[in-house]
Amino acid sequence: MTQFSQDWREVPLGDLVTFQRGYDITKAQQREGPYPVISSSGIKSYHAEYMFDGPGVIIGRKGSLGTVFYSASQYWPHDTTLWVKNFHGNDPRFCYFFLQGMGFQQYDVGAANPTLNRNHIHSLPVAIPPLPTQQRIAAILSAYDDLIENNTRRIAILEEMARRLYEEWFVHFRFPGHEAVEFVAEGDDRHPVGWVLGLLSDYIELKYGKALKASERVEGPFPVFGSSGVVGTHNRSLVDGPGIIVGRKGNVGSVFWSEDPFHPIDTVYFVHTALPLEYVYFNLERQNFLNNDAAVPGLNRQQAYSLPFLCPPNELLLRFVDVCKPLFAAHRLLNLKNANLRAQRDLLLPKLVSGEIDVSEAEAELEAAE
Repeated sequence: MTQFSQDWREVPLGDLVTFQRGYDITKAQQREGPYPVISSSGIKSYHAEYMFDGPGVIIGRKGSLGTVFYSASQYWPHDTTLWVKNFHGNDPRFCYFFLQGMGFQQYDVGAANPTLNRNHIHSLPVAIPPLPTQQRIAAILSAYDDLIENNTRRIAILEEMARRLYEEWFVHFRFPGHEAVEFVAEGDDRHPVGWVLGLLSDYIELKYGKALKASERVEGPFPVFGSSGVVGTHNRSLVDGPGIIVGRKGNVGSVFWSEDPFHPIDTVYFVHTALPLEYVYFNLERQNFLNNDAAVPGLNRQQAYSLPFLCPPNELLLRFVDVCKPLFAAHRLLNLKNANLRAQRDLLLPKLVSGEIDVSEAEAELEAAE
């Protein structure tokens, strides 16, 4: 233990924070509003009323144990959570990070449904630093979160720039040179002469993903895609990147882009096409994929293949790709930066909140990362 950490004191967890059980509210009882209703799996809805002012820290009590959430402003803690009623003068942000390292899943007392008992965890022994050190630790870890959030916003802006360009050229037909182009009508559709209106099956093959249970995955560099997006990583890929993934079961018709090699599981399709992927990606985002399964939402491949697909001339597609390439490259770079920042933060968090490393050392690492 470092000289610095000798200032830390051992106390029951209840001396750091006092938990209180959340409050039940059904979806039918909620009215549209700005206040988040936080359940054990996170924010699921917003309500017109709140129970408490922020800052607040909430942990999963039923279902998803050990999840930890922070609310800077007013919120409603759902019955499936425990919320911090009293911080006892400790830094709320530090408490948020500290509780992430508690491993609350091991204190499950539920017979059938995972459950956390607040009276049980209040007596757990923990070591905590003095308030000034708590604030420095919280500042370091918050800075990593802020950098990640800033990059995430920039990624969204880049995506939106490319999406708007697609819409301008291929939806509103205001592409370069459109003033001199004549239009033709086909049924209810109208498009420039020289463009081909066919079926999705004429241009795209939707290939099935391959099952890969969470227990079979070996953490690695390749993202694993399900119908909700990236659901983990694996040490081997199934498909080379860049690639497009379409939700087949669960989130029907969700569309994702992967710049790098990836593994699509059996709840998704992945796309095979000779057309530029940048054009296909935004085209698929606008397709009207229908749910064909009453029990579990599902996308029938034949229904998808029967959807209309407008194919512009190759010269225009290549011009679109030339404009989009730098945007997608910047998008990939920011994603890589975020992956590195998350890895650094996840490595630092348990060491900082346990006093394993000196705060000054972590501050120097953060400065290098910025």
